[in-house]
Amino acid sequence: MKKLLRSFFFLSLSLSAAILTAVSVFAQDVTRLGGDLTSYMPLFTALELPAPNIRSEEMFQYHLQGHTDFHGSFRGVLRDGKPILGPFFNHQACGACHVKDGRGPIEISRNSFGSAMLIKVALKGLNSDGSPRSIPGVGEQLQDHSLRFKTRYNISLAWKYLQGAYLDGTPYILRRPRLNYTIPDVDTSKVVSSLRMSPTVIGMGLLEAVPVETLEALSDPDDLDGDGISGEVSRVIDRATGLPAVGRFGFRASHPSVKQQSAAAFFNDMGMTNSIFGATESSLDVDPAVLERVTFYQQAASVPAAREQNDPDVQEGKNLFKLLNCQTCHVMTLRTGETEVQEVSNQEFHPFTDLLLHDMGAGLADKRREFTANGREWRTTPLWGLGLVRILLDHGSIGYMHDGRARTLEEAILWHGGEGARSRDGFKALNKTQREQLVRFLKSL
Repeated sequence: MKKLLRSFFFLSLSLSAAILTAVSVFAQDVTRLGGDLTSYMPLFTALELPAPNIRSEEMFQYHLQGHTDFHGSFRGVLRDGKPILGPFFNHQACGACHVKDGRGPIEISRNSFGSAMLIKVALKGLNSDGSPRSIPGVGEQLQDHSLRFKTRYNISLAWKYLQGAYLDGTPYILRRPRLNYTIPDVDTSKVVSSLRMSPTVIGMGLLEAVPVETLEALSDPDDLDGDGISGEVSRVIDRATGLPAVGRFGFRASHPSVKQQSAAAFFNDMGMTNSIFGATESSLDVDPAVLERVTFYQQAASVPAAREQNDPDVQEGKNLFKLLNCQTCHVMTLRTGETEVQEVSNQEFHPFTDLLLHDMGAGLADKRREFTANGREWRTTPLWGLGLVRILLDHGSIGYMHDGRARTLEEAILWHGGEGARSRDGFKALNKTQREQLVRFLKSL
């Protein structure tokens, strides 16, 4: 695998320059989604390659080591003679949930959510620092697998189906999850929960390097400009320093850095203590070097180029995207500042997010608060890579939104409420051809 990735990496350096000369540029061309981190390689490697602007052989090899750590299974791995996985976990590898660095499939069965689904839980209320209140003996999510013990939870998921129609009379059917579970010795009436699926891990280093000042400038919590959009910066805690920080990662922007997001996944998804979460003097499952490599792997991975940007339907879809004011939250272009990861410094890129929290309405709401985000607020999901997710996933069904309820991009748009309601209603008013053009644009990203 390393030899294959290495070959593709060096081929991408020559291809990138050649393809760029063939791409005709029109207003706000977004072909180079990741700036200098953009890759034009084949789809099956699109998200896993080192960024083309990694010039150092040492850092290239370091990235490949991170790839191995991220996609390798931790089952059977020992530290000080003890297994580091679990004893309870949701999966045994980062890449098992983030398939090829994208989303995982939705394969729901009793006591198992396949490789993509999990349940975030907490006691009602928040801790003094704003973090969710962990359930003693359980933590912040239901870890539904174990190699040594009987599964503790009785989990089931059903769907409620809702009918609707576009303004032209075309019908559609949406679905909403109905989640049930039990927790031994815990009164679940005192528990709040949130069904989640794995997000893509594209351009993480770029998102991390956007200056706080940029996010502050984009925020408008009191809607002073009167456009109906009141995005606000997520305020969280940096676990490494104990100080307040700006949240960027997670569906509710609850982590400020790629490293903390990764450490939280090690601890909550795989039951592995690390230097940021769960460690004691006698317990440290994740070697600090592994955490650093996994962090860099995500920070400096390539971003796939947008495709078919000169196609008339794609261009018209982009015009409709702007006409419906989707770009107010899904901001097309951001720029990074100076950062320790030189590959992502001073880059103009196109993630289609403002990284802010927005009220998305009652339809998407749950009762699980996280720091400054209430149950109706969600971070704007980046749209880059949307068209590759289904292609890269060669088995199982896929879902969109935080809980996988949307089976198509059309359904994802129709679930927008709250601050997204105007754009949703505008989409519903389009004719069939226009709706297809907008979706075609999204799939080109």
